[in-house]
Amino acid sequence: MRPSTWIQYGFWWAYLLLSPGVVFGGGYMIPHQTARALGLSNALNAGVTDPSAVYYNPAALGEVDGNRIIVSGSYINVISRVENGGRAAVNERDGNFIPTLFANYHIPETDFTVGFGAYVPFGLATKYDRSFTRFAAQDTELSTLFVTPAFSWRLSDYLSVGAGLSFVHASGVFSRALCFDALLLDNGCATVGGPFEGRIRISDSANAFTYNIGLLVKPRDDVKLVLSYRGRTDIHFDSADVSFGGPFSLRKTKGNIRPLPLPPVIDVGIFWQINPQWGAEFVYEYTRWSDLKTFGVSFLPATTFVPLAASVASFRLAENWRNTSTLRLGGFYRLNGSIEFRAGIDVDETPIPRKTLNPAIPDASTLTLHAGIGYAWNKFSIDAGYMAAFYQTRKVFTSELEGIPATGIPFLGAPGGEKYHAFINFVSLTAGYKF
Repeated sequence: MRPSTWIQYGFWWAYLLLSPGVVFGGGYMIPHQTARALGLSNALNAGVTDPSAVYYNPAALGEVDGNRIIVSGSYINVISRVENGGRAAVNERDGNFIPTLFANYHIPETDFTVGFGAYVPFGLATKYDRSFTRFAAQDTELSTLFVTPAFSWRLSDYLSVGAGLSFVHASGVFSRALCFDALLLDNGCATVGGPFEGRIRISDSANAFTYNIGLLVKPRDDVKLVLSYRGRTDIHFDSADVSFGGPFSLRKTKGNIRPLPLPPVIDVGIFWQINPQWGAEFVYEYTRWSDLKTFGVSFLPATTFVPLAASVASFRLAENWRNTSTLRLGGFYRLNGSIEFRAGIDVDETPIPRKTLNPAIPDASTLTLHAGIGYAWNKFSIDAGYMAAFYQTRKVFTSELEGIPATGIPFLGAPGGEKYHAFINFVSLTAGYKF
């Protein structure tokens, strides 16, 4: 099969069959896209050796040995819960699956390499029953799919540049209960599904574009320095379907959600091939999460709650996320020409401040440990990776477990602070073919 045919098949497989699963991570980022990357704690922006360079650093596409195609499948087991006053709300979406595809092709007799990727770098999924968390979050989803052609240009033996342009498809769901017990006739919506409790569900899909660029410098054959940048894009859910439950006079309307940013990311890394068997890389990553300041929806037309005759035209939730830094360290040992062992560690800050933390994204700063193994024979390769993410336990006192903000009516059913617990198991398998 010709290389161009491989790329065409890969494109249509990704575009028609790829159905991204979702999970929460640092904010709503999913940084790990292949098994080798997972085993190295994503510390491979400079030392990447496969076509996932489309995502990690397009300038490194020229460093890939031969023309390759790789397909990955990752399973993410999310264990998280929110506690309050002896009660616990457990995230029911504890299992998610994410497939990815990457390919590269060296253009003969030139210094150019092209690549293609279909991957899922952002997403989240949480779901709770109608417990005390229902006034902050019930069902929250964000799914993204990036389809990216990219290229690299090897200017010399010491310098390469690269860039990619991504088509982004996103879909989202947001639902929560609403409390309108202004006179405290039900003790602030103490009764689940009571007469003063409403519900809202908002869903939409949208498309956008973004880009990434990279620079690779090789001062020596055994050292690589890298700088890469993934640009920001805004997801405009501006024609969302909004449905209400409970005693509303208007059951359905349209909503315009404030643009949801997929933040820009800067990576700086250094790779060192210590000897023919050992290699290591250190990466510093900076993510500008501060672009997410509020989450709000405007209703067109406005809806009216019958018992209060209250017109609700919009609501807005403060987010005020913070920029974050992540430190990644990964290394490998090549036992022979076929087997490679990997390990890594990273420390990741959470972008969510205490004042705006809520069950929709029960995030915290993390320490993650990584391990992996790869095996190659002839033109085929297979890789496996594992990550254990240990989340900091957070106890917060917030106003997030309330009724819809536009009414100013508090929900009294969750006094005191909330305690957030989370742990993630992340397993990935990658199969590759060199042609």
